[in-house]
Amino acid sequence: MKLIHDPIHGHIELDDFAVRLVDTPEFQRLRRITQLGFSYLAYPSARHTRFEHSLGTFHLAKLVRERNPEIEDGVVYAALLHDLGHYPFSHTLEILYPRHEENTKWILRHGEIGDLLRECYSQSEMERFFKHPLVSGDIDADRMDYLVRDAYYTGAAYGIVDLERLIRNLRWMEEKLVLLEKGVTAGQSLLLARAMMYPTVYFHHTARIAGAMLAKAVELEGIPIKEMRLMDEIDLVARLRKSEEGEVRELIGAIDSRRLYKRVVWSGEPVEEGLLGELRWELEAEFAHLALLDYPPRPKFEEKNAFVLVDGELKRLSDVSPLVRSLFELKDTHWRWGIYARADVKEAVRSFVSGIIG
Repeated sequence: MKLIHDPIHGHIELDDFAVRLVDTPEFQRLRRITQLGFSYLAYPSARHTRFEHSLGTFHLAKLVRERNPEIEDGVVYAALLHDLGHYPFSHTLEILYPRHEENTKWILRHGEIGDLLRECYSQSEMERFFKHPLVSGDIDADRMDYLVRDAYYTGAAYGIVDLERLIRNLRWMEEKLVLLEKGVTAGQSLLLARAMMYPTVYFHHTARIAGAMLAKAVELEGIPIKEMRLMDEIDLVARLRKSEEGEVRELIGAIDSRRLYKRVVWSGEPVEEGLLGELRWELEAEFAHLALLDYPPRPKFEEKNAFVLVDGELKRLSDVSPLVRSLFELKDTHWRWGIYARADVKEAVRSFVSGIIG
C-alpha cells in the first residue's frame, strides 16, 4: 500500500496491485502527457497531467465502490487505466489518429502493463470494465475528477462541486449508477461546472489555435501510428524541432515562442458538410500550412441522462431538474469553429474565405 498526497483529494491510497500498475513504463508515460493540452498557453499553471488525473479517478471510483460493494473490483482498476492511451497533448491529435480509447486497448494487448493486468483480469474483462457507468457514464469518476482538477489548475472559479455529497448519494441499482434525490443539487453543480468550463477553458481559442498548429506539424511530419502510440510530449516536440521539413520546424518554433496564428474566422454557426470539405481543400491548396481550419465536434451532454431515484422511481435527471434541462438547451451556445492564419497572411486568408462562404 502507498499513500500519495494530492492537492484535490488529500491522500490517495494505492493498494499493492495498483502500485504495480502505476510503476509500469506505460503508466509512468502519463506524467509527460498534459491533461489540457495547450491550455497552459492561456492558463500558465495548467500543467497538470493525465498521471494525477488517473490517480484521482481511481480514488473517486474506489470511494463509490466502498459504498456499493456489488460493483466488481476490476472497475476501480479500469478507472485507474482509462486514459492510458492518450497521445501527446491529450485530445489534440485525435483528429489524426484513432481515439485514445482504442490506443488504450492496444497498449494493454502489447505492453508490459497488459501482462501484469492479465494476472487478474482478461483483456475482454478489462474492456468491459472500461464501459462501466462508474468509468464511462453519465456522472462518472472521470468527470468528477477532471472538472474539479481542471478548475483548480486553471484558476477558473467554476469547479466548486460537493464531491463528498455526490459520492454519498450514488447507488448501483439495476446495472445503473443512480443518484439519490438528496444528491441532485451536487449533481447539478457538477454539470454546471462542466457547462461553464467549456467556453472558458476547453474551447479557449489560444489552446485551439496551438492545437491546430501542432496537428498540422505532425501531419506534415508523417509520424506513423506505431510510433505515436507510446510517444510522450518530450519525444514529440524533440522530433518536430529537428524535423527535416522546414514547415514543421516553423510551426513548432512558433508554438515554442508563442507566436500563434491569428483568428480569421471564429464562429458558432455550423457549416454544411460539403461546403466545409470544399473550404478545407481550397485553403490547403492556396495557403498550405499558413492557414488552418479547425472544426471540432459539438460537445455532448450525456449527463442529462443520469438516473435519479425519486419516491422509489427511476427518472432522468433532465426530467427532475429544470437547471439540467436548460444546460442541455444551451450546450451548443459556446461551441466554436475557426480558421487561423499566420499574421502576415491573415488579411489575404480573410479575403479568400469570404469569397467562399461570404
